[in-house]
Amino acid sequence: ARKVQKILNKMRFRRRFWNMAQSAGRNGKRVRNGGSHQGLSPVEVALVEFFVSLADIAGMPKSVGEIYGLLFSSEEPLAMDEIIARLGLSKGSASQGLRFLRSCQAVRTVYRVGDRRDFYEPELGLRNLAAGFLKEKIGPRLVEGSQKLAQLEEIIARESPNLRKVHENRVGRIRSWQKAGQRIIPFALKFLKG
Repeated sequence: ARKVQKILNKMRFRRRFWNMAQSAGRNGKRVRNGGSHQGLSPVEVALVEFFVSLADIAGMPKSVGEIYGLLFSSEEPLAMDEIIARLGLSKGSASQGLRFLRSCQAVRTVYRVGDRRDFYEPELGLRNLAAGFLKEKIGPRLVEGSQKLAQLEEIIARESPNLRKVHENRVGRIRSWQKAGQRIIPFALKFLKG
């Protein structure tokens, strides 16, 4: 049953990717915020849409997926103004997206002789992508969650005894999940580094 499910999932993914490429081939452009931008090939459009879907699943802004998808499909590093022009993004959205991707180590800055602009290229290694995301995004969220739980425990301490017992039990479960997450991250990072 698992093998059948795995095969079906692969077929669905391939069909979805194929449909994206086909729709991109029909119109040759993507439209964002009422503006259009010419010049993206069908493959570029499909890759951008693929990474937008992944960003959506991960709860990231659409622009992050668009930027990474464009960089992933580009054979040369791109400057921010090129990214803005090709995707039709605002300067602020492009800047935030690139900052987020750099903080996750999903893109890196590349120097070009004679050009003062920063150029960006994608990190192509899954290990580096996953490690950067875990270290820069998940780890700090666990620390932030710990602070919020401490505040919650202060509020619970003022509740009636019956309600306090229930809520203390629930917060205890969350703390155990958090501790498990904090133990898993170093192990995952070590595993990803090989």
